[in-house]
Amino acid sequence: METAPGAAHAERSANQVACLRWLAEAGVAQTVGVIAAETGLSRPTVHAVLDDLVEAGLVEPSNAASAGPGRPARSFRFVREAGLVAGVDIGPRGVRAVLCDLAGERLGYAELARDGSTVDVVRNAVEAAAKEAGTDLERLRAVGVALPGVVEESGRLRASLVLPEVVGEPIAETVAAELGCLVTVDNDIKLAALAEQRGGAGRGHSDVLYLQVGNRLSLSIVLDEEIRQGSHRLAGELGAQRGMRWTRNAQRGQLVWTSHPTGEAVLQAAAAGDAEAKAEIKDFCGQIAGRIATVLLVVDPDVVVVRCGGAAESTALLRPLEAAVAKELVVPERSPFVAAALGREAAVLGAAGHAFDRFGPTVYGVRNYPSPWHKLTHDTAPTVTLGRNYQ
Repeated sequence: METAPGAAHAERSANQVACLRWLAEAGVAQTVGVIAAETGLSRPTVHAVLDDLVEAGLVEPSNAASAGPGRPARSFRFVREAGLVAGVDIGPRGVRAVLCDLAGERLGYAELARDGSTVDVVRNAVEAAAKEAGTDLERLRAVGVALPGVVEESGRLRASLVLPEVVGEPIAETVAAELGCLVTVDNDIKLAALAEQRGGAGRGHSDVLYLQVGNRLSLSIVLDEEIRQGSHRLAGELGAQRGMRWTRNAQRGQLVWTSHPTGEAVLQAAAAGDAEAKAEIKDFCGQIAGRIATVLLVVDPDVVVVRCGGAAESTALLRPLEAAVAKELVVPERSPFVAAALGREAAVLGAAGHAFDRFGPTVYGVRNYPSPWHKLTHDTAPTVTLGRNYQ
């Protein structure tokens, strides 16, 4: 019985993915026999798949020394350096960039002051990461950009309290033209949430609520392992509600602190045992608990990932926050609160991972090849977990 063309193509793609994934994870050249044994494919199938991957430039034969008489067995390796993918996170004052190979391994990282147009900022950041990696950008295949604000599907920034001067710019289009590669743009908090769900503190959970406490308070939702955008890409944008204030003395979304100048200083002092700072944190948690409880009851996520600093600072906030939210709920079942694992790099890693997600077939030339989130996010800090965990 003959296989239908569509089914045959799907099977061929699945075999390509299986072989390429094995070579990517192995990290070194492998023989056809080993690849066949590990993937469960027949040797003739592996030979055919490797011929395709060699032609695509993703795999190359490697000379192997013979352990005995006769010809050495042919071996092949994943050409991870064949292409590059970058992530860029643009903030009000600075920009971060990370440059990865096709296996998702970090090659270069850079942090710069934000200076010039958006196109200049992205280009300079990616070039700085490439310089740190000791490479050029000729093999750059895709770039993901993270921005604070409401980002349209086209990559245009529709609204932003943080970067009002960038609103209306066709960022994806102009950056793509400048760098000569594929570009995707999305909200920084949403991309941070995605990174935490895929490879950070939310790893292993399909539904994640991400809460970031910094100069302002932001949240994002990942449902079924995908960013929840909504029909107008406004999901999670509570700051878009007229008159909405997380706390009594917030000013246009900006959090105001009294015991110490900044939220970071307050958290550090509270972690060190400062009574005034601890009292302010407790009051802060009481003020925001009602809105967070409302979101929890609407979404009912597997876990709540909170980013507010290091492990000590996270504990100083998470315990009173969980207690305050618990007072707002009449049911004992509730999502555990955990400290974010990726820190300030969450958004830039999310941007790079999102580029892999969005443009994978073009980046690899292979259908359904999984994005290398586990490599992008493997250097993570230990997770601080509070509450009952219903995994």
